[in-house]
Amino acid sequence: MTWAVGLATAIGVVTAPVSQAATTDTISSDRATVREYPGRLVLANAAKGDRVDVTGYCGGWARVRVTSNAHKMATPVGWVLRENLTSGSVSGVPEQCGTDGERWRDWVGAINAPFHSLRKVTVDGSTGWRRIVFGTGVTLTASAECTPSLNYTRHSSGPDVVDPAQRVDLDLSAVSYRYVTDDGSVALVSAPRAGGSTYGVWSFVPSSCVQPKGSRQHVYFDEPVVQLTNINGLSTGTAYSDATIRSRGCSAALISPTRPKFGYWPDPQPENRPSCPV
Repeated sequence: MTWAVGLATAIGVVTAPVSQAATTDTISSDRATVREYPGRLVLANAAKGDRVDVTGYCGGWARVRVTSNAHKMATPVGWVLRENLTSGSVSGVPEQCGTDGERWRDWVGAINAPFHSLRKVTVDGSTGWRRIVFGTGVTLTASAECTPSLNYTRHSSGPDVVDPAQRVDLDLSAVSYRYVTDDGSVALVSAPRAGGSTYGVWSFVPSSCVQPKGSRQHVYFDEPVVQLTNINGLSTGTAYSDATIRSRGCSAALISPTRPKFGYWPDPQPENRPSCPV
């Protein structure tokens, strides 16, 4: 099927040599999420003091290659906020908005909700379709190996493995799930620091640790979920009608064919998207 195209892309594609136009900087914040695309999926975490080669920029984001002898990362290449850099300078490097937009295909096996999606829920007596912009509440199995870690590693001859040397103390009563890696072994979750603010720290756990919360049957959104071709202008916290979603190129969310226990296929090709349910 055509939705599977790209899953087998070589890892070398995402660790391409640093551009000759690169400039050197360092991570200044205690932690910087490394994303596959500006503002999108988290792939890893860089730490304060890590050296980075900045190879491009897009607005407030910088594309970097991270160098660290102190910790492991699944990938050293991705996008960080420029405010996470000591200087934040992008002088001499190209603007690369649009780069890496399909890179998620090499990393994600299933996700809590597909891109550009809404779920049908009833809030304060009003039923409608609401934008999904957050993770699904989950619980973690109570064991030492289920303590979140800031990074994980990938192995060509075995499964993805959470790095036990980078455990982080988080509030495990408020965990949300985002995705499982392509081989299904590791899950990305978010939780606030223990005793800290409500702001979540993105981290990794073995996928076997992630369990449905409360009355949920799954770790992903199990209400009716749709994916829209055009989501521009739709606000969070607003309930939209069936007619509104039909008018925007609606299709039903597609459960991941490779990791069905962990949610949806992020962005199937149009010809493989199920019909709109309304």
